[in-house]
Amino acid sequence: MKQFKRIVGVGMLAFSLAGCQLLGYNQKTEVNPPVEIPDNTGVVDTPPQIVKTTDWNDILSPVVNKILQSSSAIEGNKLLLISDIQNRSGDYLATNQIDTTLHNILNKQSIFSVADRQSISQAKQALGISVDDKLVSRSKMIGLAKSINAGYVLFTTLYKLPTENEDANLSMELLSTQTGEILQRVTTKDIQSKNSANPDNAQGAAE
Repeated sequence: MKQFKRIVGVGMLAFSLAGCQLLGYNQKTEVNPPVEIPDNTGVVDTPPQIVKTTDWNDILSPVVNKILQSSSAIEGNKLLLISDIQNRSGDYLATNQIDTTLHNILNKQSIFSVADRQSISQAKQALGISVDDKLVSRSKMIGLAKSINAGYVLFTTLYKLPTENEDANLSMELLSTQTGEILQRVTTKDIQSKNSANPDNAQGAAE
């Protein structure tokens, strides 16, 4: 009988201990409700930036035409070197755009024969002139012209890039390779002044 009571007592004690452990376990493993995370997976499209492009053909054509009008009586060696652009604007300039535009314009006229770019590139290598040379000068371009036997140089200097409120400011000179003399000089300001004085002529030139 005593043994039975002992077994019952031990069983009750074990049951009590097990109950305490279960209660403790339940308290420790209490699970908080899940936190809702806002859905930020939606992608907001960035509106494309509008990059203003410069119409160099519109800027350069009137200046080139003025040079050509004043050079119609030129005789002799009519091979023309289109020089590198002398950039005095203080801003970065993709000079290849101006160079390409000038070649396209002058290849359509009949007064001069335009030196091809391959000949110019080979002459630069022979003279040790870098392809992206920033120190452009009249004397250097005249020396380059002599090396390819060109009679004239078209030398362009850019003073100011065009903006939304102001036009480009540049000058263009026709140089004699033999003497280094400036035979003709035209600026964008000359063209603008003429167009302002006679808007009918400006409209006719544009057409």
